[in-house]
This record gives sequence, C-alpha cells and structure tokens, in this order.
Amino acid sequence: MENVDHNAFLNINLNAIKDNYKTAKKKVKKNCIVAATVKANAYGLGIDKVVSALIKAGCRNYFVATTNEAIELRKIDKKVRIFILNGLVAKDIQLISRSNLIPVINNLNQLKKIETFQKKINKRLSIALHFDTGMSRLGFDKSETEYLLKNKSNLIKRSKLLLVMSHLACADNIKSVKNEIQLKKFNEIKNHFPNSIHSLSNSAGILLGKKYNFDMVRPGISLYGGHCKLNEKSIYKNVVTLSAKIIQVRKINKNDTIGYGATFKSKSKMIIGTIPIGYADGFNRLFSNKYHVLYKNKKINILGRISMDLTTIDLTKFRDNSNFKNEEVKIIHQKNTINNISKTINTIPYELLTSLGSRFTRRYKN
Repeated sequence: MENVDHNAFLNINLNAIKDNYKTAKKKVKKNCIVAATVKANAYGLGIDKVVSALIKAGCRNYFVATTNEAIELRKIDKKVRIFILNGLVAKDIQLISRSNLIPVINNLNQLKKIETFQKKINKRLSIALHFDTGMSRLGFDKSETEYLLKNKSNLIKRSKLLLVMSHLACADNIKSVKNEIQLKKFNEIKNHFPNSIHSLSNSAGILLGKKYNFDMVRPGISLYGGHCKLNEKSIYKNVVTLSAKIIQVRKINKNDTIGYGATFKSKSKMIIGTIPIGYADGFNRLFSNKYHVLYKNKKINILGRISMDLTTIDLTKFRDNSNFKNEEVKIIHQKNTINNISKTINTIPYELLTSLGSRFTRRYKN
C-alpha cells in the first residue's frame, strides 16, 4: 500500500534545479566539468525526476553514496558516469562491473581488491582515488598516500584511473586557512596523476574561486536551492515549497491548552486548525511554539508542540471566514526557504531538506 498523504505536498521545481546547474557552470572555468551529487535520493527530492531534469540540462557525471544508489541511477540512464563515494564493498564488485559503475577507492585494501578482481576476470574497470587532505573521514590517509605515490605503478596495474579527488572540510568559511592548506596538499597529489580528472570542490568549494575548480566540481546542495557557506547571498533559485491542507478546525476557550505537555494556554477564545505534518515528516519539534506558516498570504503561528504526524495553527484572525475545508497553508515557501528556516532551529539546509519525509505527495513542476 502506498504510504503517501494526499493532504500534504512537497512541491519540487525541476526547472529551478536545471537553472541552478547552469548557474554552477557559469561559476567555474569554461572547460571544467560540473557533476551533480544526487546521493540520498537526490537529497530526498526523487532521484528519477531530478536526474532526468539534470540530464536535459547537460549533466553527464553523477556522485552517489552507495552501490544501491548507483544501481538505481543506472536504471534511469545507461550512459552517464556514476561515482560511488562511500568506496568499494567487496561483495558489490560483480554488480559494479556489470553496471559500469565507478567506485571511489578510499584505501589500499579497496585498491588491492579491485585490482585482484580485474586480474581474475581479465577486464579493466574505471576507478577514482580519494585522498584525505584534511577531512579525516574517507580517503587515503597520510601514510597510505605516501606509500601509494611511491608505488603507484605496482599498485595500479589494471584499473583505469579516471578521477583523483579530495574533499574540502571548511569551504563554507571563505576565511578559513584550512582551504589553502588542503588546496596545496591536493595540488601536490594531483601532479602525480597528470592523465586523470582532478576534483576538489563541492558546492561551497565552487564559491571559493576558480583555483579550486580543477577539472571537475561536484555541487550538491546548491542544485537544490540550499546555501552552502556562511552569509551566502541567494545565487541559486529556491527549489522546494511545502504545503498542507487544514484537516480539522475547532474553537477553544480561554485557558484551554494545546498539544502534548500543554505548552500553549489560550488567553481568549481562539480558532485552531490542524495540519497533517509532524516530526515524522522532518518538521522538527524545535519549531514548536516559535514558527509561523502562511495562510492566504498572512503569517499565522504554530501553537503547542509539534507531534509525530500533526501540527496545530492559529486561525483566529480568520474567524469571519469559517470555510477552511481543503484550504492549504504554506510551510516552506519563497519568502521562508530552507535556508531561512534552518537558522530558526540552528541547523543547516542539508539536514532540513534530507529530513523531509516520504509521506508527502510530491508535485513536480517541469
């Protein structure tokens, strides 16, 4: 049975995604490849629709997190290049080979496994190498990097080395000295691989300037309208809006309370509406009692705690209009985007966007 709520809607503007991709292309050097990071189901927006739109915009290179995500993407298009960021899982090698996927090799053990596999099947596979230049997360660490650079001809005999990459840790802060440190380290590493594509920048890295471009950049959140750096101006278009129907309306009296914990107490007679969205849908409990939505283009407050599936709103100012049936309220909208909203609860647009649940009816605008 389909687990979709037909009273709550995530509206996704595919044209805005295409425009954001074109904006990223304008930000980088002329011959720089702009790939798209579409992990986590294209940041929760639907990989099939998003990738189809990006292909129309000219994107031919994609990054996902896992083999399963890569397989899903391969079903959409047989020709695009697909890189698997989280590395090589040994049991997935056959799948990777059959589906023409490109694992991002993160350590010597993974490199040895894929070299051994190619010897066994007598076939060359494309790979990427990820070098850790300061993130301390994935990639060849300092000692493995030194060993690989000294012995690369013995360690890489069969693989077609398509891409050499690293990942910036502090690109969201243009003033961070970490950016220059990582840039210097990556320049030293990439010189050992002159015939490969070189990539360092994510969304925020693009905004650091063209010396961070190299041959390929890998925007993610920017494509979906999210800010990636401190005090970022609105360079990219907003992609998502969120709305929900009012499913019940009630009148309450003075001193009546609302929601779990009775955290809101009425000072007078009020009209209260309920909308079918809660923290199970990614609408965080931290918004309780301190957020507003739009109804008929007027701000109305959320009252009481946000519960798992429901949120209550103040409709008192519309007491003269009692017909609320099938009316929608706007929760995320052009004036209150994922960037503004995330600041309200001290998080980032990445988290907010990827948390939006699967129960919403997704409405795509082409």
